[in-house]
Amino acid sequence: MKSLLTIAVLLLCINHSAPADAQKIRAASGGLSIIHSLLWAPYELKLMKKYGADLEYIAIESGTVGMQTLVANQSQFLFSTGSLAVNADLVGADVSIVAGGLNFIPDKLIARPDIKGPEDFKGKKIAISRFGSSSEVNLRICLEKLGVKPEQTQILQVGGVSTRQTALLAGQVDATILSDPQATAATKSGMKLMVDLSDPKWNFPRYCHNCFMAKRSYLEANREQAVNFIKAVIEGLYTMKRDKALAIRLIKKYLRFDDESASIGYDFYIAKHGEGVLSLPERRGLEFVIAEVAKTNPKAAGATPESLKLVEPGILDEIKKSGFIDRLK
Repeated sequence: MKSLLTIAVLLLCINHSAPADAQKIRAASGGLSIIHSLLWAPYELKLMKKYGADLEYIAIESGTVGMQTLVANQSQFLFSTGSLAVNADLVGADVSIVAGGLNFIPDKLIARPDIKGPEDFKGKKIAISRFGSSSEVNLRICLEKLGVKPEQTQILQVGGVSTRQTALLAGQVDATILSDPQATAATKSGMKLMVDLSDPKWNFPRYCHNCFMAKRSYLEANREQAVNFIKAVIEGLYTMKRDKALAIRLIKKYLRFDDESASIGYDFYIAKHGEGVLSLPERRGLEFVIAEVAKTNPKAAGATPESLKLVEPGILDEIKKSGFIDRLK
């Protein structure tokens, strides 16, 4: 299944300068899955208009590319995996997490049926989106759980979750990282579930699989604008929780899912876990991310959430104290 918006959209957008108008905000999603409807709703419903601002949205299949737009000031907010903020701050960027999203790992390692056990992964092709993305980080976690060294496999950059699903089913790769509903669809097609990182048995801390990030320099210069943006995201969430039909239409528009897949995804990502946007990752979750990054980036050794200034809680704190969320509920 092809996403509606592709990298071509990104190239079109970044050929223009970042919005000069103080009342215009550009937000990017790094990766395309149902949880990204947290951006689709405020964009499609034009919820920023009530705050006197326009919201531009860029859909990008790769979080790595999404972070590049944020660091280059081509976007003001990025919704993607927190490991990208760690890598960016290690090279001097000033990126902080301002709101949550999915605070656990929903990914699953799915393999072709000829892979019976860990020993069968040797030399096999495993698909991720891009190096440095959450798909790579989570793949390495899965392989570690199986006792497989990543260097024993061939890790390939293939693309977004639907592209990886297609490659797996076509036999172009032997395994990949998928989330639902693609993971469930793949297993129904005969593929094999090897590791499910959402399983409570792994006892992961509140993590930052997806979160909203911005540059600290932007937050300092545009505090009110940033608060209003997160308010619009939260309002979009509760609008979708009240109106499933609206959310299904958005999911089908951006991901080209059928009704059944869209409904399964809505129930899991929005109805059940959508309010994760209101929670920042736990410190031990951030420590876990840093430790994972350190396995491939030596600069992360000895880094802490504080030294990297990974979290800016003030935006959510202000919104919660104002009573805005209670009024929406």
